[in-house]
Amino acid sequence: MKEEVVKPNENASVDSRKRISKVKVALTLGHSASHRAKTANSDDYTHDWSFYVRGDPGCKIYHYIDRVVFKLHESFTNPIQVIKKPPYEIHEQGYGTFILSVEVNFKNKREPRRIEYKYDLVLPADGVPPIKRCRKEILTFTNPNTEFMTKLIDGGGVLQQGNLLPSSVPKQTTQMEPPRESSVPGPSVNKNKDQPPKHSKEQEERRAAKEKRKREEKREESGRG
Repeated sequence: MKEEVVKPNENASVDSRKRISKVKVALTLGHSASHRAKTANSDDYTHDWSFYVRGDPGCKIYHYIDRVVFKLHESFTNPIQVIKKPPYEIHEQGYGTFILSVEVNFKNKREPRRIEYKYDLVLPADGVPPIKRCRKEILTFTNPNTEFMTKLIDGGGVLQQGNLLPSSVPKQTTQMEPPRESSVPGPSVNKNKDQPPKHSKEQEERRAAKEKRKREEKREESGRG
């Protein structure tokens, strides 16, 4: 998942600095799917499925969401579906797994006005019971304008005060955190990218032995000299 990080201007004076505000919101993307009952008049579809975008329990995300656009595989009769009010969900029939795109549009007059996610919509195989999967996305809005900040907080957003940063930082940015999928654990994320990797005990012992040999060789060379 791409992160959009704005670096402050290091040359800005301390007097020009100000405290920034951050608002965090959480969105849950998820789906359920099950086999369709076979009948004499049944079509080629083998599964019923639904997909949704929700906030945390009690959060009214419609305060800051303008609409949600669901982009399905082109083989669907209606591949582009727009939902402008909650619940933000669709119900369909299908016969295969595909990557669904979901575009969340915000009630924001400035950037960012939308964000798009990719979701692997899988269907249960033969003999497998119905499935339910979801993942949570955390969005951090930095210095949103007053109107949009109010909408975010009304929708369940959490206001956080940041550290001092130069006033030259753009007034509003958005940062996405790696998604967390509740049903299928995702890859681990190295939060300390700038730190050297940790070595195992065996690797440390080999490295220590190598350094010791080098020191002994240097002493032997100096002794011969």
